[in-house]
Amino acid sequence: MTDTKQRFDAVAQQWDQNDMRLSLAKNITDAILESVSFSKDDCVLDFGCGTGLVGLNIAPFVGKLVGADLSSAMLEQFQRKADESGLSHVETLALDADANFGTWQFDRIVSAMAFHHIEEPSRLIRKFSRILSNKGLLAIADLDKEDGSFHSDNTGVYHFGFSREEWVRFFTENGFEKPSFVQAHTVSKNGKTYEIILCFAAKA
Repeated sequence: MTDTKQRFDAVAQQWDQNDMRLSLAKNITDAILESVSFSKDDCVLDFGCGTGLVGLNIAPFVGKLVGADLSSAMLEQFQRKADESGLSHVETLALDADANFGTWQFDRIVSAMAFHHIEEPSRLIRKFSRILSNKGLLAIADLDKEDGSFHSDNTGVYHFGFSREEWVRFFTENGFEKPSFVQAHTVSKNGKTYEIILCFAAKA
């Protein structure tokens, strides 16, 4: 996990300069906003928030947004962008390897392209269930099952995407209803296409 932190720390300042990444984040954000209801009463967690390409675009629709990430350099970029945009109801949470959320409670949790870096996804989703309010919603966007070629370097990549069957198991075994699925984006590179799937469900 330390290698993963160092890797993302190293690229944080240039993260938003990749057009493919910007397009991916926009389409994931659009899919989340179309699929999940938000209100000004909601406290929302953006898990694996990076520089805020998804979460900061959800922030205007909610009461409070907390960007959580392992990378301190990513969180610095996230907070800088929030401050520049006048988003005073946004703050950051530095995560350790155990993803300790302290006493935080949330109404919505969103996550984009972070879960393939999580060694034990089911364990993390169980934690999400504990910190979500009654009937809170969880929305996760990540790679559909792929052959391991999406990343040029698979350091810190624990999963080559996920099947829908895996998501159903992760959700239903850890306190959530059976998730719904939306195709959020298609990435084309190196002569191949990779589907990004948004799965979302309410706490049971």
